[in-house]
Amino acid sequence: MKLSAEFWDFSLQFYQDLLDDVSSEEEMIRTVLSPFKDAEKRARLRELLSSITADEFFDEDLRKLWWSSSADIVFHDGAELRGFLKRVRDRL
Repeated sequence: MKLSAEFWDFSLQFYQDLLDDVSSEEEMIRTVLSPFKDAEKRARLRELLSSITADEFFDEDLRKLWWSSSADIVFHDGAELRGFLKRVRDRL
């Protein structure tokens, strides 16, 4: 699967100390989406997140995809990652 530049920009927002800088998941989502001000970029990221969180995308494949990104925050459980990414998508 070819991923968009928006996904890579999105994954870069998950820097090493992010969890120390936020007090809730809601604040984390707000923080990681803050650079995405452009409506077209937000739409492309929303579309990609919808695609990779669809039921036909296996949890293990989703986890591997995330681990191949630039994110420093690790999700060990694909189902947990799927749920989180769906909540992010819903905020876009």
